[in-house]
Amino acid sequence: MNPYLAYRRHDEPAGWTRMDMLLALYDGALSRLDRAEAALAAGESAAAAGLLSRVQLILSSLASDVRPDVNPEAGANMLRLYEYAVNELRRAKVENVGNVRKVLKTLREGFEAVRTEANELERTGRLPAAAAATAVHVTA
Repeated sequence: MNPYLAYRRHDEPAGWTRMDMLLALYDGALSRLDRAEAALAAGESAAAAGLLSRVQLILSSLASDVRPDVNPEAGANMLRLYEYAVNELRRAKVENVGNVRKVLKTLREGFEAVRTEANELERTGRLPAAAAATAVHVTA
């Protein structure tokens, strides 16, 4: 069976949900922040810069999927948090990386708390299924 068609079936869980993709993006960003912080502490600024650039790309991907038209206040707040994080990472310092980690970890924990419910809504069709898993490629 075509994997996409298997995912689209609502009677059996298959494939990635929106929440799975979102959490994968946060995990990728947090992992890179850990490695960047270690690189900065070791004086390897070039290695850290590459990792921090990748985190900024992940944050841009997350920001591009915010829908302020659905909830203007929540959308604006999420965009402000992503903007803050990107700006913090422009200054490649251990302290800044820690600040961004705190923000992303808090956001990830919030999404993890509603993961089961969100996945159920998507799998039962009450929330439209994600059309493609392209956002997860950002973490590769």
